Amino acid sequence: MIQRLRFVLPGAFLAAGITALSAVVDRGLPPWTALGFLIGTLLGQEPLSDLWLLLTHRLGGGRLLGVSYGWGRVLWQGTVAGVPVTLGLRPTSGLRLNWGLLPVRAPRLRLWGCSAGWLAVHGGLGAWLAISFTGVPRGIGLGLLSTLVLLVLLGVPSPVNSVWAVLVLPFCPAALDHHLWSAHDITAERLLWRGRIPEARAALDAPAPARAPSTRLTAAGVALAEGRHDEADRVVELALAQGCDPTQAQVVAAMVTVGRADSGELTPARAGALLGPALEVFGHNERAKLRAIVSAADLARFTGDPRTAVHAARRLAGEAYLSSFWRAQANCSLAAALIATGKPEQAGKALARARRECPGLTRIADVERMLERPVEVR
Repeated sequence: MIQRLRFVLPGAFLAAGITALSAVVDRGLPPWTALGFLIGTLLGQEPLSDLWLLLTHRLGGGRLLGVSYGWGRVLWQGTVAGVPVTLGLRPTSGLRLNWGLLPVRAPRLRLWGCSAGWLAVHGGLGAWLAISFTGVPRGIGLGLLSTLVLLVLLGVPSPVNSVWAVLVLPFCPAALDHHLWSAHDITAERLLWRGRIPEARAALDAPAPARAPSTRLTAAGVALAEGRHDEADRVVELALAQGCDPTQAQVVAAMVTVGRADSGELTPARAGALLGPALEVFGHNERAKLRAIVSAADLARFTGDPRTAVHAARRLAGEAYLSSFWRAQANCSLAAALIATGKPEQAGKALARARRECPGLTRIADVERMLERPVEVR
């Protein structure tokens, strides 16, 4: 049940917290304590955990795959110590950290120790501030304790995170085997993030241990980028059978369907019929899908609403939190939607942006060929 509510639970939790806070302020809670509670809630959800992860991830066997900060237009992108980093125009409360675990010595113990340390710091700091102080510090402590409840609710069903590592991993030690990356896979994912497809494929071709489900999705993404749709589908199915995150797998599988349609393997009507049910794994909030999932924009195009597709794809094409690979996909979706609305010049500019982001993406050529076909403007 909690897993199905993972997209709405943080917002519902925040709304409930604001309502409860308003009620207790009305009943006499000191305003400074209320202000501290809001600060503690913001700190507890992202910034403190981000800082802890940055400080301890290598100790626990983790390696960063990509880091982004901010929403909206990309201000800067590059690499820091080999890790892709992107900065966006609009500030956010925390970083977006993607990471994988290497099969280091005693990986379970190291991950458990780092995770238990984080929960102890989070809960202990919150309890100390709430008990030992008044005013703003007490409010911050209460906010930290409240967000700890949210983290537990969201974390238990979703590996790999601190709550899962502490409460689930000791009883299911073999579960971690499905989430261990090789050094080659780490390199490949970083290169895919940066849109460097041939180099990512070369890293995957290097000898490596059997791949975990999560790392197989990197191989599926490379196959998708190179237009090898049958192989991408097989890899996604294998990853799902081995227990990877179904939502992450569905993101890749949905784009395989889009790629098949743009290359002419599927008709738009058939692609739309396949995409609709596939995207239900993300819930029933259509506006949320259009804001977050590239293939949702293509679904709007396939179902006869290219103007909605233009709006959705344009927003995603410039989002800093997406990797270069996914911004290139969004620019291809934007170009295809612009072609459908009779704007070939704008479509050409979108394809040029896609080529700058990810020059090895086969879909760019597929969408370019769509410029040569007669299009019924809608």
